Amino acid sequence: MPATPRIVAAAAALVLGAAATARADSLHIDVQANPERNFTPVQELSYEAIVAGVDGYKVDLRLRVALHNASKRRQDAVLSLAMPRDAELVGLAVARDGVWSPGKPAGVAAEPGHRASGTAFARALAPAIAGDLPAAEVVVFNLDPETNIQLELQLKVPPRLRADRWELELPSRGDDRWALAPERRVVVQAAPRFWLDDVASDGAAYLASRPEDRSVVSWPYKHVSKDRGILDGHLEVLPDPAPPGKKAGSGRFRAYLRLGAAPPPRPDHVVVVLDRSRSTAPDLHRDAFAALTGLFDELPPALTFDAISFARTARPLLGDNEFPGVRDRAARDRVAAALDAGAREQGTDLAAALALAGRRIAARGARRPLVVVITDGMLPAGIDAQQIGHVFSDSLTRTTRPELLFIVDEPMMLRGGITPEHPIAGIATALGARISLESLAQHARRSGGEPPEGLTEALLAAPAVLSDLELQLPRRVTLDVPAPDGLVAGNVLVVRGSYTGAPPSIGVRGKLAGVRTSRTLRAVASPPPPSALVASFGVSDLDRAAADGFALPPWFGLNQQRVARLGITWAGRGNGDERGFLDEKIFRNYLGIRVFPRARACFNKALTRDQQLGGKVVFEVEVGKGEVMLARVDTAGLNHREPGFEACLLEAAWALEIPAGRLDDQIYRLRYPVVFNAPAGGRPAMEDDPLGPGTVERLLALPR
Repeated sequence: MPATPRIVAAAAALVLGAAATARADSLHIDVQANPERNFTPVQELSYEAIVAGVDGYKVDLRLRVALHNASKRRQDAVLSLAMPRDAELVGLAVARDGVWSPGKPAGVAAEPGHRASGTAFARALAPAIAGDLPAAEVVVFNLDPETNIQLELQLKVPPRLRADRWELELPSRGDDRWALAPERRVVVQAAPRFWLDDVASDGAAYLASRPEDRSVVSWPYKHVSKDRGILDGHLEVLPDPAPPGKKAGSGRFRAYLRLGAAPPPRPDHVVVVLDRSRSTAPDLHRDAFAALTGLFDELPPALTFDAISFARTARPLLGDNEFPGVRDRAARDRVAAALDAGAREQGTDLAAALALAGRRIAARGARRPLVVVITDGMLPAGIDAQQIGHVFSDSLTRTTRPELLFIVDEPMMLRGGITPEHPIAGIATALGARISLESLAQHARRSGGEPPEGLTEALLAAPAVLSDLELQLPRRVTLDVPAPDGLVAGNVLVVRGSYTGAPPSIGVRGKLAGVRTSRTLRAVASPPPPSALVASFGVSDLDRAAADGFALPPWFGLNQQRVARLGITWAGRGNGDERGFLDEKIFRNYLGIRVFPRARACFNKALTRDQQLGGKVVFEVEVGKGEVMLARVDTAGLNHREPGFEACLLEAAWALEIPAGRLDDQIYRLRYPVVFNAPAGGRPAMEDDPLGPGTVERLLALPR
């Protein structure tokens, strides 16, 4: 066995990640014409994000900024803004002295140049790399001295639907905002009450957020049509330009798919299953119970409830055959006290928890139980989802029809959603369960100890995972990127591609709770987006400005363009936060500290019972967020079975403790063989036998 390496080196390696700083939005001026240091004559006075309404599958979003020229001469300025994911720039307006002037489409000039005083141009910049954010480039020419103007970018953005709310994520403005506004104001004209990062407006005209943060604005969802079903979709096509008198023979398309709200369950019994593994937040149990208070208070008083916690093992929090009413506050207090008395542990055995829930549901005699699993979603990938489903169903009576709801409280997933490849999505699919992404801590803080408003509707209306997603495409249709295998509640899937011939129709098929569902998307023609836009606050001939086209000032060179684009790229990649990771070296360090000494002690103790014992053992461990979620020991390589030795080795595997990397959202599988050599006339020996590059496998990487 190798010498134990220093812990300091391993711990330092955990915080390695993106080294670059997220600049994001930026404001550029002609530095040669303005040589003064630490002074920017053009400054951004304010920045507003205004949600004007929902138009079909898109939100009308307006980004409104105010610029001030503090100098004694006219100034050009170039403003680069990160736009929300999949945003389209469709309009531009400007205002001076409170009078707004709409813009019009314009072309793009081939070369940099000068433009007349009082003109503002804007164009959209596609993501530099697939998955990055789009950007808007705004140019103001010859802004008059000591003048304030306002610019409004009009965008169309697909929102996310999370149960009873529309949601829209606003990208970070970055942490290097020289000359930019110190706050971001958010307004929702589409609803009298809205939320910013789950803080309610409560009559305020706007809510403010730190511009360096990504923020989620949400507002109530109104059912526009009841005949769309849970699987909703829209297909828009953009035909290529065609010669006069002829039809277009090709074009581009964009398909939107999302899951809507499902009919709420009508349970006769509620079981709360709470994840107490070490990867969860320390106060998750308190936040969960505070949030569920609202659910219990709004359910019929005749309903009963049960509570179970789980980590490596599962245990009931109420006595045998004790199923109090949902309004029984004394029983609630006993459950809360039991949770506070227990500590988080290694392991995440969801199968054991559901099996226990099933047995207690059978003892209660419930026919329509609702099982609410509260977890951070970090479940072992090595546990077969179908196996968990069988374990749960085998514990129930044949007449029981349970409804399962996973409440996933994990900040890293709240931003990007849950991918169909994530273990929690696979398990929800196998069980036909619903999934709701929630920040229970924010709900608890917002409510001030009272039942959180709107949470009950959000939980009960959460839809299930759509599995076996299949797009039926004509042969003349090509996708830019293959579609995923499923769709998780709350996500909007945008599929892009091209076609030849007439605009196509696309069939969509999948499974919801094991039941086949399908939909046919009919093509709807969409007007082409403008190459650029122009508006004027001092030029009467707007047509001439449009004909001249978008141009960058000659002083805005390639290096400044590169810096601006790089800033937008980093804005969509985790705000520049350093992300940690684990590798084989780190695992070897902590194996040497925590596991191998215990394994040696197990071997020495076993040799007192059997002097001939020896062979190879393979430790298999799954780690997520610093927690050992699953530990196994393959003892097939031993020369013969020794149950006490095998049980001791398993406990040694569970003893692995390793700090989590910063913002590390991956699940790792560690396979590590160890060879035990019997004394055979000498001293007993133990040596590791690494498998090479496959020793540590990264099973999962969530979207950034």
